[in-house]
Amino acid sequence: MIFTETREGRRFVGELPPGMPIVTAIRGLVTDYRITSGWMTGTGLVQDPIVCPPVSEGGYGEPRPHPGRFLVATLHGVISEQRGQADVLVRTLLYGEDGTVIGGKLEEGIAVSIELHCQTFDDITLRRYHDADVGFARWLDVAVNNQDEVPESVRSGRSAMEAMPSRLLEPNELPRLKVGDWLQHPRLGSCEVAAVADEERITIRMEGGKVAQLHLGLLTLVPNGRRGGRMVYDVQIRRRGR
Repeated sequence: MIFTETREGRRFVGELPPGMPIVTAIRGLVTDYRITSGWMTGTGLVQDPIVCPPVSEGGYGEPRPHPGRFLVATLHGVISEQRGQADVLVRTLLYGEDGTVIGGKLEEGIAVSIELHCQTFDDITLRRYHDADVGFARWLDVAVNNQDEVPESVRSGRSAMEAMPSRLLEPNELPRLKVGDWLQHPRLGSCEVAAVADEERITIRMEGGKVAQLHLGLLTLVPNGRRGGRMVYDVQIRRRGR
C-alpha cells in the first residue's frame, strides 16, 4: 500500500467555452500550469463524446463515437507520470436524452457547458506503471519534488512535507536495486540483477546467460513497472561530466 501526506498544492476552478475539445483543453491546462500530480473533476454537458468502454479482460476497448448531447454525471481526470512523461487519464459517466448510459475513458468530446475543479499536489510526483494483469495503470511510487526547483508561481512558501520516508523517493535518489530486479539496458537488452555488491556495483545476467558487472555511476534508472513481482527499470546512460 502506498499512502502518503501532501501539503503543497493549488486549486483551480473554471469553465470551458462552448465548442472546445474537453480532453485537449485539460491536457493544455496541465502543461500551462505545470501540474505533475493532481485530480480534476467536471460536470455539465458534452457533445459527440468519443468513449473507450471498459472490457472484461481489463483496460479499455476501442474508441466509440456517440453522436448527440449527453449529461456529464461524472468526469474525473487523473494527472500523474508514466515512463518519465506527463500522463492524463479522463474517465467519465454520461447520460443521454433517451436514457442511454455511457461510461469509460473519455478520448474526446466537445464542451457544451463544462465546469472544472482541479486540486494539484505540487510537492510530490505520482508515478504509475501499466499493470498487464489488470489492464490499468497502478501506482509505482511517490517521489518528493525538490522545492528549490519548483517555479515560484507554484510554490506556497510552506515547508516541505513530512511524510512516510519508506514510501518516498527523495530527489535524485538512486533506486535501491535488489536481486531479481530487471534492467532494460539500451545496449545489453533485458538483464536480471544477479548480485548487489554496493550502491555503485551490481552483477547482471543477460538473456543469453552471460554474467557481467555493471557500474551505476553513469546510469540513470527510471522505474517502469513490475515483472513477476520484481521491479523493472529503464537504463539511461548519462554523458561524462553531467
